[in-house]
Amino acid sequence: MAEYSEGKARYILPRKKGQFFNPRGLLSREIGILITRAEAHLRGKPISLLETMSGIGIRTVRYALEGEVSLQWANEGSHESMELLLENLKLNGVEDRVYTSVEEAKHLLAKFSLIDERFDMIDLDAFGSPSEFSHHAISALKLGGILYLTSTDGFTLCGLKQGASLRNYGVHTLSARFCHELGGRVVMSQFMKVAGNFGFHMEPLVFVYDGYSWRIAMRLVKGVEGQFTDFGYVLYNPSTAEYRLIKDNALPELDGKWRISGPVYLGPIHDRKFVEVMYGFSGDYPLARKTLKKILEEIDHPLYYDYTQICDMVGVSTPSRKKIIRELRRRGYRASETHISPVGIKTNAPLSVLREVLVSLNQ
Repeated sequence: MAEYSEGKARYILPRKKGQFFNPRGLLSREIGILITRAEAHLRGKPISLLETMSGIGIRTVRYALEGEVSLQWANEGSHESMELLLENLKLNGVEDRVYTSVEEAKHLLAKFSLIDERFDMIDLDAFGSPSEFSHHAISALKLGGILYLTSTDGFTLCGLKQGASLRNYGVHTLSARFCHELGGRVVMSQFMKVAGNFGFHMEPLVFVYDGYSWRIAMRLVKGVEGQFTDFGYVLYNPSTAEYRLIKDNALPELDGKWRISGPVYLGPIHDRKFVEVMYGFSGDYPLARKTLKKILEEIDHPLYYDYTQICDMVGVSTPSRKKIIRELRRRGYRASETHISPVGIKTNAPLSVLREVLVSLNQ
C-alpha cells in the first residue's frame, strides 16, 4: 500500500481505476489553505467550507488539519474515490470533522441553495472549464463568501478552440504569449456576468497560474453598480506581438492583421491587502510564499510581454529580465516581473519603447 505525505497529512495513494491524485496541485492546495487562514483572520472566526470535487481527499485532509475551518463538507461524484477519501480522513484522525457526500456537484450545490444552506467558501476544483458550474456555485455561496475555482481549459483559454470559447465564456480568446493571464481574465468575466444575473458582483482576491491550471479566488459582493466599468477588449497583432486595451466599443483604425478578444475583465486581478494577509501566514508554505511574493511585486497592469519573443522579432540577444525592468523604470515607466511567466514583463510602456530598450541594452 503506497503512502504519500504532504504538509501535516498522510495519504493512501490511488490503487483503483477512477481514483485520481495530482501531485502538481501542491501550490493550489497551499493557496487554498492560506485563503481560509486569511479569511478567518479578517472575520475573526473560522469559516465554513464546501469542496465540490474532493477526489481522494488530498485537499480535504489538509483543509481539516491546516485550514481555519469550522464546518467542512467534502463532496465527490465517484464512489471509488470516496472510499479512499474516507480512508484518508480516518488515517489522519479527522473523520469526525468532515461531512461527506457522493453526488454530482451541480445537484449538491442546487440542493444547498434551495434549502438556504450556504457556505463562506466553496472550492470548485473542476476538470476543464468551470463555467458550467457558475450559476450553481454562486447560488450556494454566502454573500461576502469566497469562490475558489479551477480551470484546466488550456486549449480553449489560449485561443485554440474558438467554438468552445464562445460556448463556455461567450468571447473569442487569443493565441498569444499572454494567453495565460488573458485566459484567467476570461474565466473571471464569466463568473462576474453570472453574479450580475443574481444582482451581485464578484471581486477578484488572488489569481494564480501554476503552469498548467488557473486558480482564482473571488468574493461575492452585493450590488451591480459600476460592475462592468472595467470590462473592455484586447486587440492583438500577431505579426508584431503588440496588444492594445480598449474600454469602450470605439475601435481605432486597424489593418487586417489584428485580432480581438472580449468583452473581458481588465481590472485588478488581485486584492493586495488580502494577498498581504495570506503572505503573513505563509511561513510554512515555501512554494506559496514565493508565488505570493511575486504577486505582491507585480504592477497592476493588464497582460504582459514575452521579452524573448520581442528580442527575436527585433533581432537582438536577450538581456536579463531585471535589466529590462530597471531600464524601463529609469525611463519613467512602470514595470515588473509576473508570476505567470518566467519571461513575462508587465509594463505600461508602449511596445515601441520596449523595443528601444532591448536594442539599447545590446549596444
